[in-house]
Amino acid sequence: MAYLIERKAQTLYVTASSVSENGKKRKIVIESRPEFAIVRLAGARGEFPIAWKMIYEAAMQHHAENLRLEAEAEKSRKARNKKPTG
Repeated sequence: MAYLIERKAQTLYVTASSVSENGKKRKIVIESRPEFAIVRLAGARGEFPIAWKMIYEAAMQHHAENLRLEAEAEKSRKARNKKPTG
């Protein structure tokens, strides 16, 4: 049985999100690699490698913040809908 030393295929994700650079809207492209991802804008030269671990940590932080904001919104919604007794 043979094993590949180097990965031969690559996976590209083109997001539906756009970012404006130099007055042009460009799609965000994410290239998947085994140890990291490369983030770039379609048609632009700059590439930004990001370790998967950093992406995961950022997602965890954003998720915790989103849960906190949702809990606050639910609490304020319940307070507004609470009928005064008396």
